[in-house]
Amino acid sequence: MNRLEGKTALVIGSATGIGREVARLFAAEGASVALGDRDPAALEELVPQIGAAFALAVDVTREAEVAAAIAQAIARFGQLDVLVNNAGVGGGKSPFHEQSAEVWQRVLDVNLWGVAYGMKHAISHMKARRSGRIINTASQLAHKPSPLNAMYCASKAAVVALTASVAQEVATDGITVNAVCPGPTDTAMWRSSDPEWNRRKLESLPMKRIAQPVEIAWAYVYLASDEASYCTGQSLSPNGGDVMW
Repeated sequence: MNRLEGKTALVIGSATGIGREVARLFAAEGASVALGDRDPAALEELVPQIGAAFALAVDVTREAEVAAAIAQAIARFGQLDVLVNNAGVGGGKSPFHEQSAEVWQRVLDVNLWGVAYGMKHAISHMKARRSGRIINTASQLAHKPSPLNAMYCASKAAVVALTASVAQEVATDGITVNAVCPGPTDTAMWRSSDPEWNRRKLESLPMKRIAQPVEIAWAYVYLASDEASYCTGQSLSPNGGDVMW
């Protein structure tokens, strides 16, 4: 449908899983796409698959690298219409009182600060153009926290709150800020999780199955498109019915 024809996008955290499918769908819908990841070598296979894409090295725990990646994307494209903050890590499954401060800090640095840095360094450019779309990856666990997963749930709930707060600040600047809150999805993070935890999660899902990454990625296409022009501060929740409103 070419819903993103003429738009430019930077997808941070695009080497695997949901981010990879977001980048592929954006390109298929007509966007020019920059791919950001901590390991740009992991993007070598993806770049030629989606045409005019190019890869950028970015560790989202380092603000300077996030700022540089956004600046490079703008320099290459001439403008940045869409920013996707998708980089994320899990914290492992363990009782709250056994979770270390070091792991907590790592999860917050990637899942929360990484999103905040991306938003911070894209907004000035978007405000000047009075146009932009920012899409943050949260989780359905932001709305339905699970046991043994406190740090991940907290970090993703913080992303939802951050999204809604900033969306209000820039609502009259032509910028929308939204979050996608995926349910269980067939990604490396899911496959490396505790099998028993995964089993219980699937049993509780109304659909009784996990999503494929492409099923989640379509939510990002919608939020990046002109069709979502009146949608801001929202948490779009493709989650197999795990959280219902």
